[in-house]
Parts: sequence; structure tokens; C-alpha cells
Amino acid sequence: MPILEVRELEAGYGPIQALHRVSITVEEGELVAIIGANGAGKTTLLMAISGIVPARGGAVLFRGQKITGRQPHEVVRLGIGHSPEGRRIFPRLTVRENLELGGFAQVDRGQVGRDIDEACGLFPILGDRMGQLGGTLSGGEQQMLALGRALVGRPRLLLLDEPSLGLAPLVVAKIFEVIAGLSARGIAVVLVEQNARAALRLAARGYVLETGRITLTGSGSSLAADPRIRDAYLGE
Repeated sequence: MPILEVRELEAGYGPIQALHRVSITVEEGELVAIIGANGAGKTTLLMAISGIVPARGGAVLFRGQKITGRQPHEVVRLGIGHSPEGRRIFPRLTVRENLELGGFAQVDRGQVGRDIDEACGLFPILGDRMGQLGGTLSGGEQQMLALGRALVGRPRLLLLDEPSLGLAPLVVAKIFEVIAGLSARGIAVVLVEQNARAALRLAARGYVLETGRITLTGSGSSLAADPRIRDAYLGE
């Protein structure tokens, strides 16, 4: 059974229909990339899965359970983490406080502490910045904090929206290194990423989203080799 099934999902904002009968699946521990131009509906898809944007039709199933219509905090408690575009950390809270909020749904506070230690193992700079306000971190450090916070929630499925946006190449390499290692820990990932080349290199499978519709799907390597994808998204 897939960990995530999106079935003919429709969503939008007011009179604007952003998603048109979108269907995707994600297997346990699989990394799936969603690529497409700006405005294609990629962010809306992630927000509809996590309950931030209500579905207008279709269904979202997590581990076989229909979660369409659930509130975002309920979705988190089920095991779906979401690291949104723009990081969305709490700038007036410390790094530690931001990380602790990632474990709000966990009953075992000792486990939250261990998860914070694990996040700092992935991103050692966070351990050095524990008492620092989130808003004073660099862009790369804030992205590490956003990803670390999502991991403290112990997700089985992680939704990542543009994790490399605006970051220096060395920071991007570190972020992608951590993302690549998540499947080894049994965490499935849906990756929305402007760097289509890097996303498809990491992904087992990918989907192309255009004007709110899935137009192409395949393995990461097959999409990367497709002339249509190379012309439109890879700059070749």
C-alpha cells in the first residue's frame, strides 16, 4: 500500500482553480519530485495534502486512511511533516524553541529532546545557535532550521517546498545531502524544487505539473533524459 495517494484532487483560491484532478502516489520511503513552472500549482498541491488549503474535490489518503478535510495539526499528528516555501520559522523565538515546536504533537518530551539532538547531528550549526533568535540566522541556516523542525515531528512523510531557493551552492549541497538520506531512515519525501536537475537526480520518480494538471510522470532518470523536460526545465 502506498504511504500517500492523491486521487483526482481539486483545490483553489476563490474563483481560481489551481489543481485539476491531480493524482499522485508515493511509496514508503520513496522520494518523489514534483517539477513545473512557477504558478503550476506545486505549492498548492503540498498545502492541500497537509490541509492548509481545503480540497474542492477528490481525496488524499495517508496509509490507506482518507485525510481529506482534516485540519493541519491533525495531519501532522498522523505523521505528515511540511517544510513550506519561505521557511516560515518563528523569527522571535530561539533556534531551540523553533525546534521544540516541531515536536508539539509528541507526548514523550524526552523523545523530542533526542529528536532535536538528531536534527543537530544532521545540521551541526543548529547546535551552535541554540540560544540565537531564528530571525538573526542566515538564509541557509534558517532553511536548515525549517527542515530540522519538520524532522523533530518524526514524520513518515515529509513535504518539502523549494528547500534550495535563494541559497548558496555549498548550503544547497548540504540540504540535498540530508534529503537524499531521508529514505534510508524510512521517511518518504515529496519534493517541490526549482532546481529540476537536482530534484530528478535525487528522485526515484517524478511528476510534471503544468497549469494545475499532471502532464507527465516517470522515473527521475527517464524524466531527466526526456527532451521535453530538458528543453523546458533543464536549460538544454
